[in-house]
Amino acid sequence: MDWYRLLRSAGTRRLSVDQRALVALRVAVGLLLLTDLLLCTRSLVFFYTDGGSLPRSALFARFPITANLSVHALFGGAWWVGLLFVAAAVAATALALGRWTKIAAACSLVLLVSLHARNPIALNGGDSLLRRTLLWSLFLPLGTGLTFETRAQCRHPAAVGLLVQPIVLYVVNAVIKLRGDVWLSGEAVKYVFRIDALTRFVGEYLAAYPTLLDALGTAWVMLLCCSPLLVLTTGRARATVVAVFASAHVGMALTLGIGLFPLIGVAALIPYLPPTAWDKVEGSWNRSVKTARRVGGERRAAFEDLWEKVCRQIGRLGRGRSLGAAPPMKPMEPLRQRIGTAGSGGRTGSTSSLVSVDRGRIATRIRRIGRAVAATMVVVVLIWNTASLGYVEVPQPEAVEVSPQETRWDMFAPSPPTRDVWYVAVGTLEDGERVEVIRGGEPTWARSERRWSSYPSARWRKYLEVVRWSDDDWLQRHFASGLCARWDATHRSRLSRVTVYVLSRSVQSSTEPNASEGPSVRRTRVRTHECSS
Repeated sequence: MDWYRLLRSAGTRRLSVDQRALVALRVAVGLLLLTDLLLCTRSLVFFYTDGGSLPRSALFARFPITANLSVHALFGGAWWVGLLFVAAAVAATALALGRWTKIAAACSLVLLVSLHARNPIALNGGDSLLRRTLLWSLFLPLGTGLTFETRAQCRHPAAVGLLVQPIVLYVVNAVIKLRGDVWLSGEAVKYVFRIDALTRFVGEYLAAYPTLLDALGTAWVMLLCCSPLLVLTTGRARATVVAVFASAHVGMALTLGIGLFPLIGVAALIPYLPPTAWDKVEGSWNRSVKTARRVGGERRAAFEDLWEKVCRQIGRLGRGRSLGAAPPMKPMEPLRQRIGTAGSGGRTGSTSSLVSVDRGRIATRIRRIGRAVAATMVVVVLIWNTASLGYVEVPQPEAVEVSPQETRWDMFAPSPPTRDVWYVAVGTLEDGERVEVIRGGEPTWARSERRWSSYPSARWRKYLEVVRWSDDDWLQRHFASGLCARWDATHRSRLSRVTVYVLSRSVQSSTEPNASEGPSVRRTRVRTHECSS
């Protein structure tokens, strides 16, 4: 019995989440949702409307099951997608502020899944991690408002899922990396930083230090292998492990253009922070929130006083013109009390007690169902990711559009890309002028001085990777058609024809990280599309 209690206590300490961490996670997820929406608006028409690269007819033909999950696919116009973006922004704001938390979380999840289902081709690992983090959070007490109100520990299967999910990501990625030779030799990170389309900010300077990159690559693989320490440790040791992983993600954000994945990774680490860390944070967090609330309350109070004076003045003018004084208005009784008194003839006690009992039973059943669903989901996540590594075989119906191998966490694994790739789309206007359709200006085969601007965004890079790797004529045709529509929607001149080229160079051909010109550049024509067709 002592051993059982000891093991149970040890498991509870490692697999429970501080409710203050859930509040911080809610705020972080809400802000990330808003940021993601803001970034997606730059390519709203191209990725999510009938006038872009994946019209609804093509979506339902290619992804018939996934398309049915998308509310965004009900209509194909930009007005509908824009309206849903506004609704998602409202829900994300409410989630971050802690207003109608459960409703805001549910609406945010539905709209996020719908957005991802509208164009599955343009998704990356960060999208999947954000979606799953929001799903686990839906089962948990996320609190209200912005202050820390309780120090209780949340012991729920969904809390276990929230802790298991990032570790599964790290472990799966580590196993796939270790199956290759490039990461073990330390050469992999040098390949990554020689790809101009990936490097950002500090990464452009870091690429000039290959020895340092070797060390960083080896350290990252070792850190991935040590990721189970996130739950095996407690107290200061766990806080240290979390800080190391968070520092690695911040380093990614400062060096690589991989979208919001590093920031989402930092947010996913919040539930691991132990109660001792939140004890130190709680005071300054609550003081900051209360200060902001006091300033906002003073402004709101001043506005309410002004409004009350205006209303009072209007009332005086109205009474002065009336024939007689109206009797003073009594405050309205609560609607629930009036209805209950009228319906029960004064016998409100028994009715309210019955209602509370029924509500209590319903709430208890809902909590039990939620725990069972969350526990089942944890098992499914473990089995699915084990199957993605080939250790377990799962039945794969033909009607299902995804498989474990297609959804596994194989970021730059087992080896990173060995070619730096960018696109040039040469368009011919109706008057015969030639333009570069993707970035604007005159067509040129030379890389821009801002080499990281090879793609309009990280989502474009991911989308075009799928278009290139799949070698699918269907995807290429819709991509070229979407370029025509994108140009015509933003320019007075219209395109008559667009020819898409893929340019690439081997990153092994030069030791200089930014050497992209010369005979090593390969140019391939993908297709020519008549825009009027």
